[in-house]
Amino acid sequence: MSLEIIAAPAHPKNFSARPASAKIGAVIYHDTGGTAASAVAWFQNPASGVSAHYIVAADGKIYNPVPEDKKAWHAGASILWNEPDLNAWSIGIELEDTDDRAPYPAVQIASLLDLAAEISARRRIPLHAHVGHQHIAVPKGRKVDPAGDFDWYWYLNALGHRLHARGGPL
Repeated sequence: MSLEIIAAPAHPKNFSARPASAKIGAVIYHDTGGTAASAVAWFQNPASGVSAHYIVAADGKIYNPVPEDKKAWHAGASILWNEPDLNAWSIGIELEDTDDRAPYPAVQIASLLDLAAEISARRRIPLHAHVGHQHIAVPKGRKVDPAGDFDWYWYLNALGHRLHARGGPL
């Protein structure tokens, strides 16, 4: 499968090198709280101090602000399985979301599933390592994204089905 991914480089002050020993082992999901265009602009602002590897827009377009081999600054203070600093060993995906009460558009979720399945298969990332910002933020409750409009149960089942069909990790 070949995904169409649009380059939207973040400002170099908003990401860094990964530690040499880092093995990418998780995907962290966020929501933008605004439009994809505003997220791209914010990541390109040298004063923002934040970035992500991907942004999936409501229309299904996928933007790539930070190369996967770099440390995007998306998780902040974070921990998963007693391992801190998720920025060092995860891929950050932002979902365009301007209304936490409205469901995500089907085209956006389809693109997200394509992207997540491709990353998971290539990087051997299992389903239980796909988590939201709310699951890893320290202190607990500091972040709530993606909010209640993201159906984790449905999403992880759909992703698992795609990975199984590809023969990838579950």
